[in-house]
Amino acid sequence: MQKTALTLAVALLGTAVQAQDVYLGVTVDYGMPKSGDNQAAASLLAGGSYDLGLAAIGAEAEYGAAAIFGGDYSTARLRAIGSFDLGEFTGLASIGGTRFGADSQSYMGYNLGIGAQFSISNALEVRGELIRDFMDDFGSDVITTRVGAVYSF
Repeated sequence: MQKTALTLAVALLGTAVQAQDVYLGVTVDYGMPKSGDNQAAASLLAGGSYDLGLAAIGAEAEYGAAAIFGGDYSTARLRAIGSFDLGEFTGLASIGGTRFGADSQSYMGYNLGIGAQFSISNALEVRGELIRDFMDDFGSDVITTRVGAVYSF
């Protein structure tokens, strides 16, 4: 599984280097597992996308850590992300792999996401998302609500 995740990471991030739009972002995430305690996290993300006119496709990598002292997990995600210009905002959809770190152990799964971005300026956008992590070996799937800012270069 680790070799598969590494291969996926190289493929996704390697294509992002040649992308037309490269961006960095910071988000606040609120994770709600099916069982266990809800937790807040701060995440950093980086990605790139290819513009296809009204649509774009790309790759994104992120790392999140518990935002409150006493939090007991971290997250890492690699996602293929697509967007579509809907006029006032851009719709987002994603699929990828998730790694949760908790209690000195790692758990792997996959994720699906849906969201929107609103332009503040030519380079700055505000993002809102819902991400569902399917974690078979963690024992609990997680729904993450995310709000953040994305800066394009």
